[in-house]
Amino acid sequence: MFEILAAIGFAISFAWAWLTGGDEVPLTERSQVILIDSGEESALGARAFEEVLSRHRALEGDGADAVREIAARIVKAAEESFGADYDWRTELLQDDAANAFALPGGNIAVLSGLLPVAQNADGLATVIGHEVAHVIARHSAERLTQQRIADLGRLAVAVALGDMDPGTRQAVIGALGIGTQFGILMPFSRVHESEADRIGLVLMAQACFDPREAPELWRRMARAAGDGPPEFMSTHPAPQSRIENLTGWIDEALQAREAAGCPPLS
Repeated sequence: MFEILAAIGFAISFAWAWLTGGDEVPLTERSQVILIDSGEESALGARAFEEVLSRHRALEGDGADAVREIAARIVKAAEESFGADYDWRTELLQDDAANAFALPGGNIAVLSGLLPVAQNADGLATVIGHEVAHVIARHSAERLTQQRIADLGRLAVAVALGDMDPGTRQAVIGALGIGTQFGILMPFSRVHESEADRIGLVLMAQACFDPREAPELWRRMARAAGDGPPEFMSTHPAPQSRIENLTGWIDEALQAREAAGCPPLS
Protein backbone atom coordinates (compact mmCIF):
# COMPACT_ATOMS: atom_id res chain seq x y z
CA MET A 1 0.00 0.00 0.00
CA PHE A 2 2.83 2.43 0.86
CA GLU A 3 4.44 1.87 -2.55
CA ILE A 4 1.15 2.62 -4.30
CA LEU A 5 0.60 5.83 -2.30
CA ALA A 6 4.20 6.93 -2.99
CA ALA A 7 3.72 6.22 -6.69
CA ILE A 8 0.51 8.27 -6.76
CA GLY A 9 2.28 11.16 -5.05
CA PHE A 10 5.14 11.00 -7.53
CA ALA A 11 2.68 10.87 -10.45
CA ILE A 12 0.92 14.00 -9.19
CA SER A 13 4.27 15.80 -8.80
CA PHE A 14 5.29 14.78 -12.31
CA ALA A 15 2.00 15.97 -13.81
CA TRP A 16 2.32 19.32 -12.05
CA ALA A 17 5.92 19.78 -13.18
CA TRP A 18 4.97 18.88 -16.74
CA LEU A 19 2.05 21.31 -16.81
CA THR A 20 4.04 24.18 -15.30
CA GLY A 21 6.88 23.82 -17.80
CA GLY A 22 9.61 22.10 -15.77
CA ASP A 23 13.22 23.17 -16.26
CA GLU A 24 15.33 24.12 -19.26
CA VAL A 25 18.75 22.84 -20.31
CA PRO A 26 21.39 25.60 -20.62
CA LEU A 27 22.35 26.57 -24.18
CA THR A 28 20.14 23.98 -25.95
CA GLU A 29 16.99 25.28 -24.19
CA ARG A 30 15.41 21.83 -24.24
CA SER A 31 12.59 21.48 -21.73
CA GLN A 32 13.18 18.86 -19.04
CA VAL A 33 11.20 17.61 -16.06
CA ILE A 34 13.25 17.07 -12.91
CA LEU A 35 11.65 15.96 -9.66
CA ILE A 36 14.89 15.37 -7.79
CA ASP A 37 16.00 17.99 -5.29
CA SER A 38 19.46 19.39 -6.05
CA GLY A 39 20.58 18.56 -2.50
CA GLU A 40 19.56 14.92 -2.93
CA GLU A 41 21.26 14.85 -6.32
CA SER A 42 24.54 16.18 -4.89
CA ALA A 43 24.41 13.79 -1.93
CA LEU A 44 23.96 10.83 -4.28
CA GLY A 45 26.90 12.03 -6.35
CA ALA A 46 29.12 12.46 -3.29
CA ARG A 47 28.37 8.94 -2.02
CA ALA A 48 29.00 7.47 -5.47
CA PHE A 49 32.33 9.31 -5.74
CA GLU A 50 33.50 7.99 -2.38
CA GLU A 51 32.66 4.50 -3.60
CA VAL A 52 34.71 5.12 -6.76
CA LEU A 53 37.68 6.37 -4.72
CA SER A 54 37.55 3.28 -2.54
CA ARG A 55 38.06 1.12 -5.65
CA HIS A 56 40.66 3.17 -7.54
CA ARG A 57 44.00 4.67 -6.60
CA ALA A 58 44.09 8.46 -6.94
CA LEU A 59 47.28 9.56 -8.73
CA GLU A 60 49.39 12.62 -7.99
CA GLY A 61 52.23 14.32 -9.85
CA ASP A 62 52.49 16.24 -13.11
CA GLY A 63 49.74 14.27 -14.86
CA ALA A 64 47.21 14.87 -12.08
CA ASP A 65 48.19 18.54 -11.87
CA ALA A 66 47.64 18.98 -15.61
CA VAL A 67 44.23 17.29 -15.43
CA ARG A 68 43.18 19.53 -12.52
CA GLU A 69 44.38 22.66 -14.32
CA ILE A 70 42.36 21.81 -17.44
CA ALA A 71 39.29 20.99 -15.34
CA ALA A 72 39.66 24.23 -13.36
CA ARG A 73 39.62 26.32 -16.54
CA ILE A 74 36.49 24.55 -17.81
CA VAL A 75 34.77 24.79 -14.43
CA LYS A 76 35.50 28.53 -14.35
CA ALA A 77 33.83 28.89 -17.76
CA ALA A 78 30.84 26.88 -16.54
CA GLU A 79 30.50 29.06 -13.46
CA GLU A 80 30.78 32.32 -15.40
CA SER A 81 28.50 31.32 -18.27
CA PHE A 82 25.94 29.05 -16.59
CA GLY A 83 26.19 29.80 -12.87
CA ALA A 84 27.41 26.27 -12.15
CA ASP A 85 27.92 26.72 -8.40
CA TYR A 86 29.11 23.30 -7.22
CA ASP A 87 31.82 22.04 -4.89
CA TRP A 88 34.03 20.91 -7.77
CA ARG A 89 36.70 18.26 -7.24
CA THR A 90 38.89 16.54 -9.83
CA GLU A 91 40.88 13.32 -9.46
CA LEU A 92 43.09 11.35 -11.85
CA LEU A 93 42.50 7.66 -11.13
CA GLN A 94 44.61 4.63 -12.01
CA ASP A 95 42.61 2.65 -14.56
CA ASP A 96 43.47 1.43 -18.06
CA ALA A 97 40.08 2.41 -19.49
CA ALA A 98 40.01 5.45 -21.78
CA ASN A 99 37.22 7.16 -19.90
CA ALA A 100 36.16 9.99 -17.61
CA PHE A 101 32.98 10.90 -15.77
CA ALA A 102 31.50 13.63 -13.61
CA LEU A 103 28.99 12.94 -10.86
CA PRO A 104 26.23 15.23 -9.57
CA GLY A 105 27.61 17.87 -7.25
CA GLY A 106 30.77 18.43 -9.29
CA ASN A 107 33.02 15.39 -8.69
CA ILE A 108 35.14 14.75 -11.80
CA ALA A 109 37.15 11.58 -12.38
CA VAL A 110 39.59 11.11 -15.25
CA LEU A 111 40.91 7.58 -15.74
CA SER A 112 44.60 7.31 -16.58
CA GLY A 113 43.87 5.23 -19.70
CA LEU A 114 42.32 8.31 -21.28
CA LEU A 115 45.57 10.28 -21.37
CA PRO A 116 47.24 8.41 -24.29
CA VAL A 117 44.05 8.69 -26.35
CA ALA A 118 43.50 12.36 -25.54
CA GLN A 119 47.11 13.05 -26.60
CA ASN A 120 47.02 16.75 -25.74
CA ALA A 121 45.36 19.37 -23.53
CA ASP A 122 42.69 20.18 -26.13
CA GLY A 123 41.75 16.50 -26.43
CA LEU A 124 41.50 16.15 -22.67
CA ALA A 125 39.50 19.39 -22.45
CA THR A 126 37.03 17.90 -24.95
CA VAL A 127 36.25 15.02 -22.61
CA ILE A 128 36.25 17.05 -19.39
CA GLY A 129 34.03 19.70 -20.99
CA HIS A 130 31.60 16.97 -22.00
CA GLU A 131 31.47 15.57 -18.46
CA VAL A 132 31.08 18.99 -16.82
CA ALA A 133 28.23 19.64 -19.25
CA HIS A 134 26.37 16.59 -17.90
CA VAL A 135 26.55 18.12 -14.41
CA ILE A 136 25.36 21.62 -15.29
CA ALA A 137 22.54 20.21 -17.48
CA ARG A 138 21.49 18.01 -14.51
CA HIS A 139 21.23 14.97 -16.73
CA SER A 140 21.60 12.58 -13.79
CA ALA A 141 18.60 14.10 -12.02
CA GLU A 142 16.57 13.95 -15.21
CA ARG A 143 17.51 10.30 -15.74
CA LEU A 144 16.61 9.45 -12.16
CA THR A 145 13.24 11.15 -12.66
CA GLN A 146 12.69 9.09 -15.82
CA GLN A 147 13.62 5.91 -13.97
CA ARG A 148 11.12 6.64 -11.23
CA ILE A 149 8.45 7.29 -13.84
CA ALA A 150 9.32 3.96 -15.50
CA ASP A 151 9.11 2.21 -12.11
CA LEU A 152 5.73 3.85 -11.57
CA GLY A 153 4.52 2.47 -14.89
CA ARG A 154 5.68 -1.04 -14.02
CA LEU A 155 3.99 -0.80 -10.63
CA ALA A 156 0.73 0.32 -12.25
CA VAL A 157 0.84 -2.60 -14.67
CA ALA A 158 1.59 -5.03 -11.84
CA VAL A 159 -1.46 -3.78 -9.94
CA ALA A 160 -3.65 -3.86 -13.05
CA LEU A 161 -2.59 -7.44 -13.84
CA GLY A 162 -3.16 -8.65 -10.31
CA ASP A 163 -5.66 -11.34 -11.37
CA MET A 164 -3.29 -12.96 -13.89
CA ASP A 165 -1.43 -16.11 -13.01
CA PRO A 166 2.09 -15.27 -11.73
CA GLY A 167 3.94 -16.65 -14.77
CA THR A 168 1.95 -14.66 -17.32
CA ARG A 169 2.06 -11.51 -15.21
CA GLN A 170 5.85 -11.72 -14.89
CA ALA A 171 6.20 -12.18 -18.64
CA VAL A 172 4.11 -9.07 -19.31
CA ILE A 173 6.05 -6.98 -16.77
CA GLY A 174 9.33 -8.24 -18.22
CA ALA A 175 8.26 -7.24 -21.71
CA LEU A 176 7.29 -3.81 -20.41
CA GLY A 177 10.74 -3.44 -18.90
CA ILE A 178 12.40 -4.08 -22.26
CA GLY A 179 10.10 -1.61 -23.98
CA THR A 180 10.85 1.03 -21.40
CA GLN A 181 14.59 0.51 -21.70
CA PHE A 182 14.85 0.79 -25.46
CA GLY A 183 11.82 2.99 -26.10
CA ILE A 184 12.26 5.67 -23.44
CA LEU A 185 15.37 5.60 -21.30
CA MET A 186 18.06 4.85 -23.87
CA PRO A 187 16.91 7.39 -26.48
CA PHE A 188 16.85 10.07 -23.80
CA SER A 189 20.37 9.13 -22.87
CA ARG A 190 21.52 9.70 -26.45
CA VAL A 191 19.89 13.14 -26.30
CA HIS A 192 21.85 13.81 -23.12
CA GLU A 193 25.11 12.72 -24.72
CA SER A 194 24.57 14.98 -27.72
CA GLU A 195 23.67 17.89 -25.46
CA ALA A 196 26.80 17.31 -23.39
CA ASP A 197 28.87 17.27 -26.59
CA ARG A 198 27.50 20.65 -27.66
CA ILE A 199 27.63 22.33 -24.24
CA GLY A 200 31.05 20.82 -23.55
CA LEU A 201 32.39 22.11 -26.87
CA VAL A 202 31.31 25.65 -25.96
CA LEU A 203 32.76 25.30 -22.44
CA MET A 204 36.17 24.16 -23.68
CA ALA A 205 36.19 27.01 -26.21
CA GLN A 206 35.29 29.57 -23.53
CA ALA A 207 38.17 28.16 -21.48
CA CYS A 208 40.44 29.03 -24.44
CA PHE A 209 41.03 25.50 -25.68
CA ASP A 210 40.77 24.67 -29.40
CA PRO A 211 37.32 23.18 -30.20
CA ARG A 212 38.59 21.98 -33.59
CA GLU A 213 40.32 19.16 -31.73
CA ALA A 214 37.00 17.68 -30.56
CA PRO A 215 36.13 15.70 -33.73
CA GLU A 216 39.72 14.39 -33.88
CA LEU A 217 39.52 13.25 -30.25
CA TRP A 218 36.33 11.28 -30.90
CA ARG A 219 37.89 9.70 -33.99
CA ARG A 220 40.71 8.46 -31.75
CA MET A 221 38.17 7.31 -29.16
CA ALA A 222 36.26 5.38 -31.82
CA ARG A 223 39.44 3.63 -32.96
CA ALA A 224 40.31 2.78 -29.36
CA ALA A 225 36.82 1.43 -28.66
CA GLY A 226 36.61 -0.74 -31.77
CA ASP A 227 33.23 -2.08 -32.87
CA GLY A 228 30.38 -1.09 -30.56
CA PRO A 229 26.67 -1.95 -30.42
CA PRO A 230 24.19 -0.54 -32.97
CA GLU A 231 23.26 3.07 -32.25
CA PHE A 232 19.66 2.24 -31.28
CA MET A 233 20.98 -0.08 -28.53
CA SER A 234 23.61 2.33 -27.27
CA THR A 235 23.40 5.12 -24.74
CA HIS A 236 25.87 7.11 -26.86
CA PRO A 237 25.50 8.42 -30.39
CA ALA A 238 27.33 6.40 -33.04
CA PRO A 239 30.88 7.76 -33.50
CA GLN A 240 30.20 9.10 -36.98
CA SER A 241 27.02 10.86 -35.81
CA ARG A 242 28.93 12.41 -32.92
CA ILE A 243 31.80 13.58 -35.15
CA GLU A 244 29.39 15.11 -37.68
CA ASN A 245 27.49 16.93 -34.93
CA LEU A 246 30.66 18.29 -33.34
CA THR A 247 31.93 19.48 -36.70
CA GLY A 248 28.65 21.33 -37.24
CA TRP A 249 28.94 23.08 -33.85
CA ILE A 250 32.55 24.26 -34.24
CA ASP A 251 31.59 27.70 -35.60
CA GLU A 252 29.34 28.27 -32.57
CA ALA A 253 32.19 27.25 -30.28
CA LEU A 254 34.72 29.46 -32.05
CA GLN A 255 32.38 32.44 -31.67
CA ALA A 256 32.07 31.66 -27.94
CA ARG A 257 35.86 31.44 -27.72
CA GLU A 258 36.30 34.83 -29.36
CA ALA A 259 33.64 36.38 -27.12
CA ALA A 260 35.52 35.07 -24.08
CA GLY A 261 38.56 37.12 -25.11
CA CYS A 262 40.81 34.15 -25.86
CA PRO A 263 43.95 34.67 -27.97
CA PRO A 264 43.56 33.87 -31.69
CA LEU A 265 44.17 30.31 -32.85
CA SER A 266 46.89 29.53 -35.37
